[in-house]
Amino acid sequence: MMGEMSVDYQIILVASVIILLIYPAMLLWGYLKGQYEDIEEAKYRVIEREEENAD
Repeated sequence: MMGEMSVDYQIILVASVIILLIYPAMLLWGYLKGQYEDIEEAKYRVIEREEENAD
């Protein structure tokens, strides 16, 4: 029994590995799409939309 992993631990292990692979893949995808090039633009866009809606 000590050498065998239970099914619960196997599921947790597989889920952990999947999450650990997805996280860097999403970071790489965002970098390649240019989402980290101008991080300041989003806050100014929100202010501009608020001013447009206020008029």
